[in-house]
Amino acid sequence: MSVETHFSILDYVFFAIVFVVSLGIGLVYALRLKKGQSLDEYLFGGRKLGVVPVSLSLIATTVTGSSTIGQSMEVYGFGLHNWMFVIASVLWGLLVHFVFLPVFYDLQLMSSFAYLEMRFDKSVKYIASILYVITGFFVIPLTLYVPALAFQEVTGINLYAISVVTGFLCIWYTAIGGYKTVVWTDVFQFILIITSAIVIMIVGLSSVGGFRKVWEALDRGKRLTFFKTDLSLEIRGSMWAYLFSSVFILCYQFSLSQSGIQRYLSLPTLTKAKKALWLQIIFSIFILLIQFVIGSIIYTTYESCDPLTAGIVKKIDQIFPLFVQEKASAFTGFNGIFIAGVFAAGLSTTSTLLNTMSGTIYVDFLSSRMKNVSERTTGRVMKILVAIVGVGGIALMFLIERLGTIFSITVQCFTISTVGVFGLFSSGMIFPKINCRGAKCGVIVSMAVIGVLIIGGLNKKPDTPLPLRTDGCNFMNSSSLHNASRVSLTKEDSNEDVPWIFRINFQFFCIIGLIINLLVGYTVSVFTGGNTDVDDKLLITFLRKNPPQEILLSTK
Repeated sequence: MSVETHFSILDYVFFAIVFVVSLGIGLVYALRLKKGQSLDEYLFGGRKLGVVPVSLSLIATTVTGSSTIGQSMEVYGFGLHNWMFVIASVLWGLLVHFVFLPVFYDLQLMSSFAYLEMRFDKSVKYIASILYVITGFFVIPLTLYVPALAFQEVTGINLYAISVVTGFLCIWYTAIGGYKTVVWTDVFQFILIITSAIVIMIVGLSSVGGFRKVWEALDRGKRLTFFKTDLSLEIRGSMWAYLFSSVFILCYQFSLSQSGIQRYLSLPTLTKAKKALWLQIIFSIFILLIQFVIGSIIYTTYESCDPLTAGIVKKIDQIFPLFVQEKASAFTGFNGIFIAGVFAAGLSTTSTLLNTMSGTIYVDFLSSRMKNVSERTTGRVMKILVAIVGVGGIALMFLIERLGTIFSITVQCFTISTVGVFGLFSSGMIFPKINCRGAKCGVIVSMAVIGVLIIGGLNKKPDTPLPLRTDGCNFMNSSSLHNASRVSLTKEDSNEDVPWIFRINFQFFCIIGLIINLLVGYTVSVFTGGNTDVDDKLLITFLRKNPPQEILLSTK
């Protein structure tokens, strides 16, 4: 199995369209705002945007380049257990709709972390803001690395070179245009994401003979693993991990993080914000299902000749672009459509992080020291912050290759911030008894425990994929075929010498951390006098004496 790289002129045209249109949108909004823009305009677009563009922006941010490849390759290597994200997504929507979104919308804060200052104190706000920014610095490299990895596979161009160029172009259009640029580039990029995914799915289904052939291959390969009910914390893909960990990760990362709250608050009413939430979830589930189908198609294609075991690729995440490369003969431009979709997904998430991280740094750390500066100066400071954050993210990209599969890296990055920040929001809104000391102790202890689990788990051998075959590789001799076809672990490959606590699967980290956060926070609060004076509007509506009426902002 040998595939030469081939990227036609039309492929490059599709690829170039992503950047040309994105840069053009940034330039348009920069020219419209020649005299500068207020901080509210830069971060919220004046809070006058429509439901559809905000919804599509939320979806584009939810669907990253890492999820496009990572979810598909999770099916390829470990089966269809990740379909449980569909159920987790519905539960995420219910939590945000009824519990958290009404509180944030009622307060109308410039930064979601300002809530923690109102509920506890400024130091708690700083802890959450720092956690968000640090996590963002680890996610940005991932959103740049994944598209570059795919691009390298089909063109041979060095992935670091293209990552750096991509990063600086994203910094430029995000900095000059602000929030409206981010939203409208997200809309455009979402169209590319969904188009490329559907095209790849259709071409793939045609090449393997349809859904029936795919289902039969998954059955033969033991990939039809819909429910894993074993209570062992070592199992990857357990339904308990999805129901009690993934729900909270989705809830925080795609709705309650600064980027999510920023978009909901840019809408003029709470009703519209809730509509945007459910449109985001519906489309996210639709895209997830496409990703699962694509992963199944790729497994069917390589059922008897796994490229990883055969040594054609070095990492399982490289199989997706290899598949696209092999199917490029379907029609001219197929490669380019795939690359455009992956880059669009990466750019949408990157630009969102650049905008919200710079906004968090300014609002939570600098604004109190720059009260008397002009709007023009504020705009310049925001642009500088975008550049600094972007350059820092690009620099950290060189560490990605050493950290594991894309799926596991993404989940671990999201888990860290979810345990800390979502835990603090839950403490503040749901448990009136928890005070400032309890909140700080809870987040510090839980983060320390999760940090130890992640670091200790670095010595653990990677999870073993389900059986992968090479008996259909006609380029391998009988000796190499026998060695490559082994799917069982040898004694030295096992994790028996790793302490049990460090063998816990990363998908359980979130629920472990949240339980510790809340238990420690509540216990410390009880022993330090608790809290008897909490502003009614800082609690979820079910705990309020006087539930708020919906706020209607002026759209004039």
